[in-house]
Amino acid sequence: MTIAYDALIQRRSASAKHLVAPGPETSVLHRILFAASRAPDHGRLHPFRFVIIRPESRVRFADVLAEAARQDRPDLPETEIGRAREKAHQGPCLIGLIARIDTAHPKIPASDQWLTVGCALENLLLATAAEGFAAAVRSGRSLEAPAIREAFALGPNEHFTCFIALGTPSEWPPAKPKPDVAELTSQW
Repeated sequence: MTIAYDALIQRRSASAKHLVAPGPETSVLHRILFAASRAPDHGRLHPFRFVIIRPESRVRFADVLAEAARQDRPDLPETEIGRAREKAHQGPCLIGLIARIDTAHPKIPASDQWLTVGCALENLLLATAAEGFAAAVRSGRSLEAPAIREAFALGPNEHFTCFIALGTPSEWPPAKPKPDVAELTSQW
């Protein structure tokens, strides 16, 4: 086995609420994002961008997440609004991943562009682990809410796909069972 293969097999997600300092310093974060930017990219469209959510922006981000949760589900109980707000304060480093999908591109279908975004996310997760940190991905329907779109000045073809908390795990969640590759494979 190679080091790269072992890293792929051993990758796992942390719990954002158990990510503590230290997080990656600026030079390490740059290496992580550099690795993420090397995703396979049919047509070299770069259909993604990153937003570093600075520590001084966390309170504002919490407000935006709360409003997005309300917009997505107006009947959401206040306890759930509070849980949405808490996500902005979990992990010492937060990175937003914004997809830029050109659905009218004459050559590159949207599905190829979304694959590139997913590959960028996986590269980010693998690079984070290679740098000795852990990551937790936060996504969901509320990230398409008007509050998010406005706060991050998203263009019509942009989607706040997820945000990723990076840091040092104080504990790991239990390992999740993985599918048997035979169940996922067929021959034609």
